[in-house]
Order: sequence, then structure tokens, then C-alpha cells
Amino acid sequence: MESALIIVLQILILISVGCIFLFRKLLFSYSSEKGKNLATKEDIAEITNKIESVKNDYAHQLEATKADLSSQLQTSSIRYEREFSILEQLTELLVDVRNRANSLRPVFDRVPESKTEEEIKNSRLQSLYEARLKLYELREKKRPFYPESIYDSLTDIDKLAHTESVKYQYQSPFDSRGFEQYWQEAEKNQKEIAEKADISIKLIRARVIEWEQLSAGL
Repeated sequence: MESALIIVLQILILISVGCIFLFRKLLFSYSSEKGKNLATKEDIAEITNKIESVKNDYAHQLEATKADLSSQLQTSSIRYEREFSILEQLTELLVDVRNRANSLRPVFDRVPESKTEEEIKNSRLQSLYEARLKLYELREKKRPFYPESIYDSLTDIDKLAHTESVKYQYQSPFDSRGFEQYWQEAEKNQKEIAEKADISIKLIRARVIEWEQLSAGL
């Protein structure tokens, strides 16, 4: 009987110890899980704060970028309009110089009967001089505001026009050089002037396209 009682007591003790152990384990697990939950909430809060901070920084950067692009666009638009106006005027004056230079010794010439040969020559030379002067003044005054390649091209045109005017002024188809050579030289000069003028116009056109692409990109 005592042996049975001792066995029962031992069993009860084991059960008690097991319950205590199980309780402690459950309590530890609960506390641990509770801690995890708390840590997770804190992490989420921190991540949320970081996300909001990044969003705010991005928003500020976006607004700053928009403002910068808007400023660039406005500045580029103003520069484009000013340079376009200069290039437009240069083109008009360039064409005038080309046409008047090539009108000094045209292959098919019409000479008014009311004017002498000398009067016609002086009139044509004066017309070319005035056209060259206008191109020169605009070319030099506005030089900082358009590409140097266009400036150099316009300078080449002026040199050719000047050479042609000198030959026209001081040479005659009836001098010792001969009639045929005089007109061959005139044709050669006219071709060079037309080619140089075409190069200048293409450079101007390329510059306009460059501005258009820049404006479209902004």
C-alpha cells in the first residue's frame, strides 16, 4: 500500500514538474512571439517612415528638376528666337551678295541703251558694295551669337565677291587676255560663289535643325 502511494506521489510529482515545464515553455514561447510581434511593428513603422522620407525627397527632387528644365526651356527658347532672327537676316543678306556678285558679268546680259557701259559698271559695283557692307556689319556685330563655322563661311563668300568685283572693274573682255578667257573666268567665279553660298545656307539650316531638336528634347 505504501509502495503504491509512493508510486502515485512520484507520478503526481512528475506530472507537476511536467506541467511546470510545459507552462514555462508556453510562457516563453508566448513572450518570444509577443516580442517578435512588437519588433515587427517597430520595423514596419521604421520602414514606413523611411518610405515616406524617400517619397518626400523624390517629390522635392522632381519639383527641382521640373523647375530646372522649365528654366532651361525658357532660356533655350529665348536664345533660339534671337539666334534664329540673326540667321534669318544673314541668309537674306547672303543671298543678296550672291545674286549681285553673279550679276556683274552675267552670261546673258541686257544693257540698257539709255546708260553707258561705265554707268552700268558703276551701278552694279555699287549695288554689290552695299550688299556686302550690310552683310559685313551684321556678320561682325552679331558674331558672338551664332556658330563660328557660319561666320567663316560668310567670310569666304565676301572674299570671292570682292575678287569678282575687282576683276569686273579692271578687266574687259576685249583686252589682251581674250574674250573667251574673260567669260570662262566669270563663269568659274560665279560657280564658286554659288557653291560657297549653298554651303553657308546648309550650315544655317543645320543650326536651325539643331535648335529644333534641342527644344523638342526639353
